[in-house]
Amino acid sequence: MDTDRAEPSILVVDDDPLIRFTVEAALGAHGYRVTGSADPRTALDGADPDAVLLDAIIPGCSLSECLDLLGRRADGSARPILVMSGSLTRPVELAATGIGYLTKPFTLPALLEAVEGLVASTSGTVT
Repeated sequence: MDTDRAEPSILVVDDDPLIRFTVEAALGAHGYRVTGSADPRTALDGADPDAVLLDAIIPGCSLSECLDLLGRRADGSARPILVMSGSLTRPVELAATGIGYLTKPFTLPALLEAVEGLVASTSGTVT
């Protein structure tokens, strides 16, 4: 990562506090600016993160609705999202979207690799 600029900000949205806090701590320890939320409807209040890690199943909010709520930056550009799920089957809502998918449970190296790819997509860098 380029140390001459601020590290990317990552929003982690997961209704499971243990998973959310664990992912936040892991990413924070690797230099990312991380915030978390259990509620996708309020997750962006006052924030404009560079990328989002999103649990595929949030009670009371369909995956499609979550993607709509979180998928645009304040300037209207697309915000990269990585969907996390315990299901081995990629959700149909992700077909042809280019949105990444990470199966839980995942290892720290797999998480970091996926997030690096996500962050690279915010800068136009291809990994």
